[in-house]
Amino acid sequence: MAENNRPKFILITVIIIMCGLLYWPTLRWLVNSWLASDYYSHGFLIPFVSAFFVWVKRKQLKLKQSFIGAIPFLILGLALYLSSCIWDIRFFGALSLLTMLIAAVFYFFGNTGVRTLIFPLCFLVFMIPLPFVSDLTVKLQQIAITSSSHLLSLFGLPITTTGAIISIPKSTFTVGIPCSGIDTFIALLALDAVFIYILHGVFYKRAVLFIMAIPIAIGVNVLRIVSIISVAYYINVTAATTWYHDIASPIFFFLAFGILIFIAWLMKLKINYASLGMK
Repeated sequence: MAENNRPKFILITVIIIMCGLLYWPTLRWLVNSWLASDYYSHGFLIPFVSAFFVWVKRKQLKLKQSFIGAIPFLILGLALYLSSCIWDIRFFGALSLLTMLIAAVFYFFGNTGVRTLIFPLCFLVFMIPLPFVSDLTVKLQQIAITSSSHLLSLFGLPITTTGAIISIPKSTFTVGIPCSGIDTFIALLALDAVFIYILHGVFYKRAVLFIMAIPIAIGVNVLRIVSIISVAYYINVTAATTWYHDIASPIFFFLAFGILIFIAWLMKLKINYASLGMK
């Protein structure tokens, strides 16, 4: 190691160790959230995806310090960190960690570095459990119950709906919180964000494609519920509640992503292989 680079290396090492100690409670909260919630089990993958895109862009990064650009994010990060400590709001702590990362990129690589790494930095938001997920889950559950009931009736199935329970002559099904589709909703948005990033095309088309993931995620979850109840009515209740129930989720998730791919094709959006490190 060159002598002139040694002080910088020591400084970066000290900063990493200090941040690790300061944000240890936040990191532990994130990991526990990923382990405890099916909605955020994908959280383990998010840092690796971001790290991959940082690695792809590594040759475009040049040391060009911008302390002035880092100051606003440094102040915001400290404010969020103190708020997290005072009111024990881990969500603020996670946002503080993300803000500090942006400040660090500003400091070491300047404005150009932030523009280069804007996607992998912002993508880290998908690893943070949002405080309003519970309310969103209830809304999605209500949509799933109402929409699937209407669709089943439209198909001619003799159903009755009471609260979260949909009954057919052979059985009853409870469309509970796990059936709200929140896991598909969040995971599809994250996957769609990556998909849009690697596409080449005008901004408004890619923005529309990202927004389209919301109704598509809701729609395929309704279709999943309808298909399970239809299998129970026309074929076999045991099959519907066992093996078909287990495979329905991945099948309809890939159906949702397939629809997004088809829409991207209709919009004539093509993959930019350079964004994946390919020439």
